[in-house]
Amino acid sequence: MELCDTCKEARQECTHECMLATPYMRSNKPEKYSDLSKMFGMRNVVRILKEVDPSQSQACVDSLCFEAEAHIRDPVYGTVGIIHLLQCRLQDIKLSLEISKKELVKIGHGQNHQPPNGSSRL
Repeated sequence: MELCDTCKEARQECTHECMLATPYMRSNKPEKYSDLSKMFGMRNVVRILKEVDPSQSQACVDSLCFEAEAHIRDPVYGTVGIIHLLQCRLQDIKLSLEISKKELVKIGHGQNHQPPNGSSRL
């Protein structure tokens, strides 16, 4: 059995019951789990994983790692800062789309008002 990063770091024996020795906690990026430990504490991570359906464990670990990384990058806003940034970008895109739709309507109306004989002025 492969040791989990937490047991390696604590220099203790990793047992079969260790929640952190599962495949979703192994990684080639140990700093990922170091951030997780700093942010939540491994006891809390284990407690959370025990409450989650086993089929959702990987998604849970990925979400916790993302949140931990976001809080390390931006200790004040964390994931809320990312959400706010994405909402602002979405508003900008919606505004741009609305402007483009209005321009298309103008272009469409301009083509409908051609002279009836079929000739157009260029």
